[in-house]
Amino acid sequence: MRTQTFNISMPEKLVKQIDAQTKAQGGNRSDFIRQAVRKQLTTLERWNSLANKTRSNYEGKQLSEAEVANIVRSERTKN
Repeated sequence: MRTQTFNISMPEKLVKQIDAQTKAQGGNRSDFIRQAVRKQLTTLERWNSLANKTRSNYEGKQLSEAEVANIVRSERTKN
């Protein structure tokens, strides 16, 4: 797998928290951040999928984005 290196800035407190977790888990910053990004992307993909499903279920009704978000939140708590 090809990789790409890039720099990011974080508050010192967050870096210390990451370092503490990586030390406890025996990993490194890169592994920790990769795992966190994958988890966030998975969460966003699920959110978007639920939002799209909600929009299609309510097709023809004028729902605001806030209403869609509330319906999705409600569905997420059921699962």
